[in-house]
Amino acid sequence: MTREELFAIDPITGEESLTYSVRLEKFEGPLDLLLYLIRKSEIDIYDISISKITGQYLEYIGLMRMLDLDVAGEFIIMAATLIRIKSRLLLPAQQGESEEDPREELILALLEYKKFREASGILRSNETKERDILTREDFSIVDTSTDEEFVLEATVFDLLGAFKKVLDEYSREDQHSVEREDIKVEDCMARILSQLESEDGLEFSLLFQGTPIKLLIIVTFMAILELVKRNLIFARQVSRFGEIRVYRRETSDA
Repeated sequence: MTREELFAIDPITGEESLTYSVRLEKFEGPLDLLLYLIRKSEIDIYDISISKITGQYLEYIGLMRMLDLDVAGEFIIMAATLIRIKSRLLLPAQQGESEEDPREELILALLEYKKFREASGILRSNETKERDILTREDFSIVDTSTDEEFVLEATVFDLLGAFKKVLDEYSREDQHSVEREDIKVEDCMARILSQLESEDGLEFSLLFQGTPIKLLIIVTFMAILELVKRNLIFARQVSRFGEIRVYRRETSDA
């Protein structure tokens, strides 16, 4: 896939946009992204640094739009809400106005949503435990030789964060021109599956080794998302926001 095939020029804005898109069926919403950024930045949810969170939120939205992920209108509305709150906090309070915290409504929404997510997480965990319990008739041996410390499933936002690190590292390195006429998402998918076939999981960043140009880095990440969507690979972490390791899913598990 050439750059001309992968990117199209918007006739109105003149900006590049991806022509190949990956649609993830189980994509989290804007409140999920905000909670993710709050936890990652170790910010008190009752005292959110709107300026910091807004900047990080807009960075992730930019990544999602660059990759043509399904950025629904609710993400844009939340971005506008954050910018409005940030503007209100910057303005001096008018004499006689009540000192109402412009963040209050957002904080209440986050707390309510957090309770809902935690409750659903507990139910999902209990369901998984019940499914993994061996019945009396099942005498199969459980393999414990793999890296058991990588037990937390990585979310879409975890993968986006790891991808951002790869892009940042690429930007810091000395760049050189590499001619490559054809880059296909399907070829990258096959390469990733081949890498994982001979390895018991690989660090996320190692999947980008040998990708000297930005276009190939982007296509590789799109291939990873496509493989996740097709349930052919999965990603885990040692701890939330920790190192991500990618595994090939067995055919019987897919």
